Amino acid sequence: MQSNFYKGVIYVFIGAICFATKGIFAKLAFRYHVDGLQILTLRMLFSLPFYIFILAKEYRQKQTPISNPIWTNIILLGLIGYYLAALFDFLGLQYVSANLERNIIFTYPTFVLIMSKLFYKRKIYTIQTIAVIICYIGILMAFYSDRNSYISSNLTKGTIFVLLSAVTYALYLVKSDNLIKNVGTVRFTCISMIVSCIAVLVHYIVIHGFNIFTFAPQVYWIGLAVAIISTVLPSFLMTYGIALIGSSNMAIIASVGPIATIFMSNYILHEQSSILHIIGTILVLIGVFMVSKYGKKASQ
Repeated sequence: MQSNFYKGVIYVFIGAICFATKGIFAKLAFRYHVDGLQILTLRMLFSLPFYIFILAKEYRQKQTPISNPIWTNIILLGLIGYYLAALFDFLGLQYVSANLERNIIFTYPTFVLIMSKLFYKRKIYTIQTIAVIICYIGILMAFYSDRNSYISSNLTKGTIFVLLSAVTYALYLVKSDNLIKNVGTVRFTCISMIVSCIAVLVHYIVIHGFNIFTFAPQVYWIGLAVAIISTVLPSFLMTYGIALIGSSNMAIIASVGPIATIFMSNYILHEQSSILHIIGTILVLIGVFMVSKYGKKASQ
């Protein structure tokens, strides 16, 4: 039904903007002398009760039991897609602008394309190769525009971290497709997030011990905002949106994310976006649009 399609568009649109706030909140938290792992830990700590509650609600309904091999795969993918990807992302945000981070993260469909070729021998068409090249030219332009605002070595380090985040998230998407069909989107998302929450908390305790109650009060409010606005809410908005409009349409509509980040970083963080950076962002969006559009045609 057309009404369901429009509803899905609204879900994805709002979800993409919510996801785009993550870098903004992280940058605000860094002003209070916390690092990427610390704000990530607060994000997961505040998110955990929501996912436990939703998963418990799911199990009150009649559900197909999950076999041990599937449990193992869910745990591994949860560690890859939500622990490693999030950790790399927050570490990278310490060294790059919120704008550059969002541009790099948004290249994940290109890595999905490449991994689908490597793992499943899916054909990559010439137009898709051109799209990938356009994406990376856009990233190079955005990277070059930030060179005067950040120490060169730190900018490179941050870019590598965020690229690793995009790669690990793409791996999660490629490998989780069949599992989601077997387990269900809500159960899979909740279990994956709970696993990643536990992994982040263990990581934090190993590095910092149990010293988690000494931050400035503002940091906890930011952590709560990241948990609700940038994590729990968009994860389900995107899940329901994809079910209504499909992943290809989702990728196209989600392009509002980098654009929203440019506006928020300019007005909230006072990060200045150069013409070069804006052009780079546009190229990334064009490349992702082409990957999504022609990927959909190729699969038909």
